[in-house]
Amino acid sequence: MTMFNVTRETKATLLSQAGGKIVGWYNDKEARHVSVAVPGDRAKLTPDEARSLAGWLIDAAKEVEKADAVDRSILRTINTAERVSRW
Repeated sequence: MTMFNVTRETKATLLSQAGGKIVGWYNDKEARHVSVAVPGDRAKLTPDEARSLAGWLIDAAKEVEKADAVDRSILRTINTAERVSRW
């Protein structure tokens, strides 16, 4: 039997003028987290590049929070439905 593990992932790569690279992502597997990687441990950014990275991180955080709110509302619905008496 073959099983597929499907995960949604949003990934962004910023390549700086100085040659640095920053990768940011979030996915279903690591809900409530935004990950950032800097291959080579350093990326020199211009002010515009830093603002672009900050903007993406803010947007990613909003998306992760939105998904978290949906998860919680589903759980509330399920818990409420279980407490409602059946006729």
